[in-house]
Amino acid sequence: MRSAERCFEISAGDGEKSRRKKFESASHNASRSADGCTPRCHDDATIKEPAPAASTRSAIATILRLPLRRTLKLSMSAAAVQSRLASLNVHASPLPPLPTPNLTDRVKELLEKNDKEHDIFFGEHHFHNHFPHTLLSQFALGAPDSRLEKEWALESYLSPLGPKQSPDITDDNWTDHIGIDKYYPNYLDFFKKKIATHGPQRTVLKYAFDNAMLPSFVSGAVHPLIHTGFGVEFGSEIVVAEGLAEGCVTQPAFAPVVDSALYSNPSIDNKRLLEIADEIRNDMAFDGVVKYTDFPKSEPLLKHKVACDRIKEYVMKWKIDETPEGFAKAWTELFELVTHFTVSAAFPPQHILADPKYKDKELRPLLDFFLMYASYSE
Repeated sequence: MRSAERCFEISAGDGEKSRRKKFESASHNASRSADGCTPRCHDDATIKEPAPAASTRSAIATILRLPLRRTLKLSMSAAAVQSRLASLNVHASPLPPLPTPNLTDRVKELLEKNDKEHDIFFGEHHFHNHFPHTLLSQFALGAPDSRLEKEWALESYLSPLGPKQSPDITDDNWTDHIGIDKYYPNYLDFFKKKIATHGPQRTVLKYAFDNAMLPSFVSGAVHPLIHTGFGVEFGSEIVVAEGLAEGCVTQPAFAPVVDSALYSNPSIDNKRLLEIADEIRNDMAFDGVVKYTDFPKSEPLLKHKVACDRIKEYVMKWKIDETPEGFAKAWTELFELVTHFTVSAAFPPQHILADPKYKDKELRPLLDFFLMYASYSE
């Protein structure tokens, strides 16, 4: 969210004409081919080596502006990649705060319509309502009102908001119905009242990190965290209330690795996340826990006590200094880690590329859905 806004340099004061021009330019560069998957570009497009980046964010911005190739025949050498990564100075200074974008009246109207008319889940598999994510992302990229209204029409498949249940959610019983989806309207009203009284920041800090809610808040493919984050970043109290309510009605699947009491203790090491990820990669305790055919792949892992205990040990190896500089360092490490995961996993491994049966095949990069959500949430 933060990167997209910075990469396209959309300011809160842009007029409608400027916003439309920028959005059309971005849309043109990211236009899709007839199969809906492969970015359209000139066959002779080449990737040029950009100047060394001053930070991870500017590196991502530079990468996003590069033309895309249609195949994996990339000319960049491994040495060039390593050189570029070495040049990134991700811990130079605390991250400057982003100004809250000024939402237009039309954006506010569409968010309110979604809030009043749609449930947070839809379908028998409990897929999530992404409308605020899509709407606010397109707004940040400069989409005109006509495109935002089209998005509303495209999301007509969402489920209608159900009736409130009995009893009402109060301070005394707000933890009693966590994980029960039909209580979403109740929790939504509860958090709207809390935000009206205490403001979004205090409400998020009090409830999202409560031991009763935290496991649910980071479960459900981290949708509650993402939804709440959109609300905080764009200054929408409605979206914040939806995200917190979503957290309360999400099953706490990640409870086996969310140990607030343990994580409140001092760290046992001072390793960077990439170092910890390398240790996990070589840890045989995880071998065979998850099979390729498992879905969701998190389920067998979260049922495996040894693996869960080992995960908690690795969490304790990551030290975060509770200072502005420390939080900036932690955020940039997260950004770096999930970018490595998401982008690296998109390309087929060498043994696939070397397999004769794939010799004449066009192997396109494929972003892993759940790794993409990890990058989305950090």
